[in-house]
Amino acid sequence: MKTKLIIIVFAVCSFVLSVNAQDTVSSKEAKDFIGQVKIVKGIVASVFVSNKNTVLINFDEVHPNATFVAVVKPGTSGIDYSEIKKGTILTLNGMIEEYKGKPEIIINEQSQIISIENP
Repeated sequence: MKTKLIIIVFAVCSFVLSVNAQDTVSSKEAKDFIGQVKIVKGIVASVFVSNKNTVLINFDEVHPNATFVAVVKPGTSGIDYSEIKKGTILTLNGMIEEYKGKPEIIINEQSQIISIENP
């Protein structure tokens, strides 16, 4: 009985890890998944707040060469991006959309920010 339980637990964990790995893409690969919900992970190149209070988190390169952008629109309350800075490894999830030829995820909820790893 104990052996069967261990095998079942191992199988479930393996399945969950494989599903999660399939849904995670790098910020450089995000352009290939426009229109899909994915987990995106990459290195933040810059964080910019526009004069209209839109927050643009650029990945891999600074604007205009960013490979991917995370966006927090003005009026979106409760999104804490204070720990995100240049060099941060950021993991977030959401619908990958295209804006002016670049892939982006609009962050509407704090739960979309999965992890913030600062060097």
